[in-house]
Amino acid sequence: MKGRVIVGLSGGVDSSVSAYLLKLQGYEVITAYVLLYKEAQNPYACCGLGSIQFARRVAIKLGLEFYEIDYSEGFKRDIVGYFIREYSRNRTPNPCLFCNRDYKIRALFDLAEKLKADFVATGHYITKGIIQGVEVMRRGVDKKKDQSYFMFRIPREWIPRLLFPVGELTKEEVRKIALEANLPTARKPESQDLCFIDGDYRDFLIKHNVEPKGGKFIYKGRVVGEHRGSFFYTVGQRRGLNVSLGKRVYVKGFENGDVILDDLEGVMAKAILVEDLNWHFFPGEEFEADVQVRAGIQTYKALVKAYENSAYVEFYEKAFAPTPGQGAAFYFGDLLLGGGTIEKVFY
Repeated sequence: MKGRVIVGLSGGVDSSVSAYLLKLQGYEVITAYVLLYKEAQNPYACCGLGSIQFARRVAIKLGLEFYEIDYSEGFKRDIVGYFIREYSRNRTPNPCLFCNRDYKIRALFDLAEKLKADFVATGHYITKGIIQGVEVMRRGVDKKKDQSYFMFRIPREWIPRLLFPVGELTKEEVRKIALEANLPTARKPESQDLCFIDGDYRDFLIKHNVEPKGGKFIYKGRVVGEHRGSFFYTVGQRRGLNVSLGKRVYVKGFENGDVILDDLEGVMAKAILVEDLNWHFFPGEEFEADVQVRAGIQTYKALVKAYENSAYVEFYEKAFAPTPGQGAAFYFGDLLLGGGTIEKVFY
């Protein structure tokens, strides 16, 4: 027996295959579903009541012990509350970064402590690597599915105990394994976007008493239109502005209730200030890194100057529309060093 492992089942195919592979590899596998948002209407949402049945069916199919962990009250207060507060401040939050650290993965580690498990496993497309003897997370083999960016906030001491069984596989390979094993989730659609939002996030904010306040669109210092609420827009947005200037313009920022627009060059940033840092490996006070400023796969090479709990990041080639409130993750190639929250953008 390789050890006891708690596998977080989300009700999706990736975590299901993770549990299946670990059982084949000789681990003592215990499964758990972390319930975070009971109000979710989407039956495929990975944090709601709809996916519990999928997770339970996988555990039964594989003959594995199954736990349901209810963290929904704290999640609604801390994660959903944070999401609403940030949009109220005209910032663009990334709740997944904090959910992984404070709820989804922490819940699995809490259960691991109770059951004296050696490891915790998830269905993330992540691998691991070593920097100067320190184990860190690495991008998954399937770069289109890589999820390491969403994990830079987890405590570094968790990393040696984390297992990512599908990290070395492509999504197509994972689907094939699930079909061959006849897992209940083999053909289940992927969950998309934020698990606690059904439909448009703007409707969600209005439902939660974030009242839209109209204002003006400002381009190069002049009024070019009116908007119905600044939280309807995000930095870097081009489509859906309903402003006709005969050329492409983008949201650059917000000022006194107005939405500031600019040309493409105007939203290309030369530097950002990143705060509330969390390091898995600290390279030193000044270093070069590949910096990812939003979900996806694009990174920008930059010189990073790190201070006590902040870093000034100077891009070698300008970065498109970094957004206050979003995360900035630092990489050496595919190796994740850590990251923090974008607080200020310099153009």
